[in-house]
Amino acid sequence: MADSNSPGKPAILIMGFGAAGQAYARGFAPYAHVTASDPYAGAAAGCTELTLCKEMPETLESFDLVIILSPAAVGFSICEEVAKRAGTCPVLDLTSAAPDAMQRAANLLGPRFVDGTVLGAVGLTGLGTPMVFSGPKAADVASLLTPFGCKITCLDGPPGAASTLKLLRSLFMKGLEALVVETNLTAEALGQSSGLELALGDLAEVKVTDLMTEMLRTHPRHAERRMHEVEAATALMQGAGLTPVMSQATLCVFSRTAAGGKGPDASVQQALDWLVSQNAKGIE
Repeated sequence: MADSNSPGKPAILIMGFGAAGQAYARGFAPYAHVTASDPYAGAAAGCTELTLCKEMPETLESFDLVIILSPAAVGFSICEEVAKRAGTCPVLDLTSAAPDAMQRAANLLGPRFVDGTVLGAVGLTGLGTPMVFSGPKAADVASLLTPFGCKITCLDGPPGAASTLKLLRSLFMKGLEALVVETNLTAEALGQSSGLELALGDLAEVKVTDLMTEMLRTHPRHAERRMHEVEAATALMQGAGLTPVMSQATLCVFSRTAAGGKGPDASVQQALDWLVSQNAKGIE
């Protein structure tokens, strides 16, 4: 139910006023009546267009949308509190909760629950940061937020489908972050920090998805040769007095593939099919 004092201007409640909550609250403020709730929130510095409170409102009847942007660990408890209050507006969970947690929330709140994930850093790219929604009300929530500049893709699947994509992204992005840390530590120890730009500069000219496709296609055929490169890089790191973590995991992946012999090098699908078959054989 929109605020009757401003026809056509929706009312949004944001649960959680951390970095992401603040970015969305300030982004939505010109277009909606925004209330943010967080027990640890201070003043809403720099934004007089939103209401900030410590507790969830006693009733949710005046809101068109509730967005959960709290830590994932408390997301379900917020859903429990929502379920106790009057109001039937959609509830959009943008935490990084696991798919089964999203399904539990959907069982509690019914079809008004929307599983959402943010595919990027909203603090950097604002409301234009891509989002993915799933659940019966996903399209309705997308219709509400798209006019504000949000870029939303709705999946044809139940709650949990969007969060699965988030965790797949996390496998890649958090692993990449760990590699960045380990590589920079090694470069610093070797006095080569300034050389990293030269060593990695070509990546600026390559589309990430194209690079991933090429890696996957060629991995089965060239795993053994690349494994030896990683062995040399690991020895370099150890020689610098550091303990390899990511490189050891990389060695495990390449050695497991190499144990299956030389695989195909014709297409991504052939490579993936071969890797799946090797995994099914339990090759270590």
